[in-house]
Amino acid sequence: MKRNIFIYALAFISLLGFTDLRAQIQMPQASPAGSVSSTVGLTDVTIDYFRPKVKGRKIFGEGSNFLQPYGQLWRSGANSGSVLSLSTDVSIAGKAVAAGEYLIFTIPGSDSWEFMLYSDLSIGGNVAAYDQSKEVLRTSVSSTELNNTVETLTYAITDISEDNTSANIQLAWENTSIKVPVTVDFDAIVMKDIQ
Repeated sequence: MKRNIFIYALAFISLLGFTDLRAQIQMPQASPAGSVSSTVGLTDVTIDYFRPKVKGRKIFGEGSNFLQPYGQLWRSGANSGSVLSLSTDVSIAGKAVAAGEYLIFTIPGSDSWEFMLYSDLSIGGNVAAYDQSKEVLRTSVSSTELNNTVETLTYAITDISEDNTSANIQLAWENTSIKVPVTVDFDAIVMKDIQ
């Protein structure tokens, strides 16, 4: 009898150990995390996001046959949305934006997109919770049709100027790209450091 109890106890402990091992197994995400960063002037610009894939789907276009129809609010990434971090104050599309972290939302269109920065990170990618009063920035940017398909959503910080005072935040996915201009002013920071 004692031997049976010992065997049952050993089997139970083994089962618990197996369950614990299964809980530790990691699988790749359908939309893996990505991050891009660059220093423009003296400003660290970082975008943390999740990268959905095209997987044969129609992504941007008119009507319900598309994953992201024109004219509808999009979290501009997958999962919990995309976050832009700025280490100093900047100007985006000619509008002042304070240093901080912001969710990126867009409204795709055929020729141009609305690009928004949102101050409440707690909503993540929940477009239903979007409150326009928490927008820090809204601007319209042109979209470009790409010759080659970008299979995985990609953000980049591109076109850094020779004098290091401007760059573009670029989003590219499927056959579409947008660029949002960012301008920095580091003279005041340098002069403050000199003083």
